[in-house]
Amino acid sequence: YEYSIGSYEVTASQWSTVLSADSNIGNTGTWSGSQPTASTTWYEAAKFANWLTSGDALTGAYNFSDASTFTGIDRDTALNTYGTIYVLPTEDEWYKAAYLKSDGSAYTLYATGDTTPTAGVEANYSTGTSPWDVSTGAIENNGTYDMGGNVWEWNESAFDGSLDTLSENRVLRGGAWNVNSNGVKSSMRSSTNPITTSNLNGFRVASITSIAVPEPSSTSLIILGSITCLLRRHRD
Repeated sequence: YEYSIGSYEVTASQWSTVLSADSNIGNTGTWSGSQPTASTTWYEAAKFANWLTSGDALTGAYNFSDASTFTGIDRDTALNTYGTIYVLPTEDEWYKAAYLKSDGSAYTLYATGDTTPTAGVEANYSTGTSPWDVSTGAIENNGTYDMGGNVWEWNESAFDGSLDTLSENRVLRGGAWNVNSNGVKSSMRSSTNPITTSNLNGFRVASITSIAVPEPSSTSLIILGSITCLLRRHRD
């Protein structure tokens, strides 16, 4: 199938706008402006994706019976209902977008290629004490930014590859500003409980469309600015 992934991490200002539109999403997060939002739990990031899909934090690919009770993932039903859905990328979707060369010929060691990106210039790691504004560093293999460094990014996938219990650890990918060069390699993966909040952890969204993309609502247009600069890939 085809999917698209955000060129940028979701920013603090985008998070704040959606949070003010739907009180079911969660906490205020950390950082500000064009820095990536952080300290969002996996559940809160999933609610953000739901809101982009349906205008309701509790309705979309991620099922919630109420603001505090997650009941499962159902992309297929959401696709049949909405045509286009926004989701947290699975680990496979995230990995392919980050490390597959644009010509599809091979995977690279870093999101910027096989050469270690320059810390603090091409990617935000090993320097500083906070994330930089999204898109500050070098453009990566497929038109994305900050899939190496800046903040760890939530993936939809369970760390062990099988979502047997809804509360099990979810994958984090990409590293953050505080890791060394090993932390931004394609081989690096981490995980934590989906209720964890950390100013090191943020996310970007992906989208899948089963039919022609509908016109976004005016409320969505307020916050979609950089989210809709999406990379399109085929998922093999």
